[in-house]
This record gives sequence, C-alpha cells and structure tokens, in this order.
Amino acid sequence: MSGPKVSVYSLTGRARAIVDGQIRCEQRSIACYSQANRLLQMIQASSELFEHELGTLSLLTKRTSEGSGRIQAVKALQTRVIAEIAEIREELKSKPPRVSVKYKITEEAYAEKQAELKRLQALKKRAEKLQAEVDAFFVQEGVASGESDVARKVQESIVDDLNGVFSFEFDEMPPDTSVQDKKDEIEKKLFVILHDPSLPESIQSEAKQLIVSLQKIKEMQFLTTFEAVSVVGIEEKVKAYRMEMLRKQEEYAELYARYEALCQMSGVEAKQIPFSESAITELTEEVEKLEVSLIRQIEQEHIQESVDEVLEEMGYELIGSRTVRKKSGKQFRSELYTFNEGTAVNVTYSSDGQISMELGGLAREDRIPTEEETQVLTQDMESFCGEFAEFERRMRERGIIVGKRIVLSPPTAEYAAIINVTDYDVAESTQITEMNAKEKRRKQKEKKVMRRSE
Repeated sequence: MSGPKVSVYSLTGRARAIVDGQIRCEQRSIACYSQANRLLQMIQASSELFEHELGTLSLLTKRTSEGSGRIQAVKALQTRVIAEIAEIREELKSKPPRVSVKYKITEEAYAEKQAELKRLQALKKRAEKLQAEVDAFFVQEGVASGESDVARKVQESIVDDLNGVFSFEFDEMPPDTSVQDKKDEIEKKLFVILHDPSLPESIQSEAKQLIVSLQKIKEMQFLTTFEAVSVVGIEEKVKAYRMEMLRKQEEYAELYARYEALCQMSGVEAKQIPFSESAITELTEEVEKLEVSLIRQIEQEHIQESVDEVLEEMGYELIGSRTVRKKSGKQFRSELYTFNEGTAVNVTYSSDGQISMELGGLAREDRIPTEEETQVLTQDMESFCGEFAEFERRMRERGIIVGKRIVLSPPTAEYAAIINVTDYDVAESTQITEMNAKEKRRKQKEKKVMRRSE
C-alpha cells in the first residue's frame, strides 16, 4: 500500500460543546423523567392518609356536628391532587425521553434537547410542589403522626360522653414540677438521641456526656439553664445533621438517576450503589467517567460517519469492509473505497481513534506489485495526495479537524502495494476491476485524469 496517512481527528471546540451539551441534556432528561414518576408514586401512596382524615372527620361530624366544612376542603384537595397527578403523568407519557441512536451536531438539535430538558424539569417541579403541598397539609394537621386536631376533638367528645355517665370528684392537684420529673423529661429526650442509629457517633457521644452531667444537677435553676443551653444545643445539631443528610439524599438520588441514564445510554449495566456519604463521591466519579467515555464514543462515531459521507461526496465508492481484532484486544475496522480503475483507498479505524488512509492496487491474491504497477501506483498516490487535502478541507467544514498527525508519508515507490480484496467482505453484486498496469497506462495517455471534485 502507498504512503499511509495516519491521523487522529477530533471535533472543533463548538462541535464538541454541542455533543457534550446534548449528552448532558439527554441524561438529565432521562433522570428527570424517572424522578418525576417516582414523586408521583409517592404522592399517590398518600391517598390512605386522605381517607384516614376523611374517616376521622366523618366520625367527628356524627358526634359533634362539626367538621363538615373541613370534609369539603380535604375532598377538594384530594380531588385536585388526583387530577394533578393524572395530568403530569399524561404529559410525561406523551413524550418520554429516549437514548438517541445518532446525534446531529447542529445548534438546532442542541436547542431541541435543551427545550426537552426544560419541559421535563418543569414537570418535575410541579410534582415536587404538589408533594410539598400534600406533606405540609399532613404535617400541619398532624395526620401522619396520628395527633391531628380532628382526632383530639373526637377523643374529647368521647371523654365528655363518659363524664356524662360517670361523675367523679377529685381534689385539684397542682402540676408536678419537681426537679426529678424535669430531669426524667430531659433524660428521655437525650436517650432518644443516644440510641438513634441514624445519628453520627459524635452526636451520640455528646448525648451520653449530657446524660452524665444531667445526673449531677440538683436544683431547678441549673436544670433550666442546662436545658436551654446544652439540650437545645444538641437538638439543633440533630436538626442540622438531618437537614444535611436530607440534602445529601437528594443529591444522591439526582446523581444515581443520572448514573442509571448514562449506563443506559452507554449500554452498560448499572452497579448497585446504596446511599452513603461515600456513595456520592463514587457516583460523581462514575458519572464523570461515563460522560467522558460516551462523548468520545459519539465523537468517534460522528467522525467515522463523516469520513464515509465525504468520501462518497468526492466520488469514492465503498466496495468492501472487514473487522480485525488483534491478540492484544485492539480492534480495527477497515473499509475499501475505489479510487481509479484497479486501485482503491483502504480506510482503517482503530479503537483508539486513529484513522489511516492508504492507496493500493487491487488483486485477488497476496503479492507485491511489479515494477510497472509500482510506477502506476506512484502516480495514483500523487493524485490521492491532492484529493486528501480536499478531503480534510471538507471535513473541516463539518467541524472536524486534525487533533494529532501521526504519519503523513509522501507518494514514493517504497509504499506501493497490492490489496487482496478477498480479505474483505464484498457483496456479490459489486464489480471489482483488478490492477492492470498496461491497460491503465494506455488510458492515461488518452486523456488527463480529472480531479474527482471537478
């Protein structure tokens, strides 16, 4: 084969940014879609709490004639929540995000991906707002904890009924505010913190020290100060820790959804990475690694497709291809394109991104070219050098440039070689003209070979 031209091509800055942007938009869209559906499932699961509150209100109405207005309000919220869930779910189903088989490297294609991401983000925000509203209702009313105002009123009405049947007289006793009772109350709070497995060892150790200090207090004055400073202090730490863990859980959920989306896009199986503080670091690294790999993969696919398209535009015709895997595991894919009568250009893509182009004579056997064939091949090499410059110009127009030039050999006789077409997969209908130096030289004398692009 003639002087090989081995290069590593890459996308220009803007083209690469468009690929990068589309991939990020797509993986975030898939993650956003997954999270929105998960939120809707959580909200729908709260329907039992609605029914529980309505049942309690119904009982209150029967016993006290109160709560009818509240029943209407709860039913209205329940109806609106059901309708909102259905509407969001319908919009999600109407256009679910999918992994692109091929990316168009255009501003318009990038804008479409951005618009789709914004649409899904808006739907996710609607689901989050709805969940926050439902959660706020249940927390405010104490429904989730079973300590709602409605439940309290029902219990009071039952007690009133019992008092109507049984009458007891008790001497009014002042509330017990002894030091020991107060200490028991504080100790109970600290024991809850001490034995909470979800809290870090530092907070648990502090709770243990406070329990020891509490036992030494004998006067209410010091006990009040202890509660206001030390107990409130550790409770604030618990609250801050829980808020931080909630933030990390949300960050983990977002990262894991993105990780799963990237695995889906890359065609690899996602690993199970349970939530932990170290899991966030691990997921961040996995996401970054998959993003870089996916961008490179798509970049190479686009470059290879562009090579094929440019060669076809310039009049080259694909006549065969083959895939070779070396013992080292490195894989090569070669495509054979006609150049002139009896000659062809072999384009080889390697797994590390290198693309080589070599010109050779066509035959159906392994052999070296004759002296006459070498002269003809050297002339075709010179022609190919000019066309190679045109090839790279057209590639630049597509946003593809030479990232690294490895070999750019001159058109000299030492590179003349014969290509055995039997090594390639060639369609039965494909017509192949083998190298015939005498016939080729005769035709060259009859007319000047015009550039393919003219």
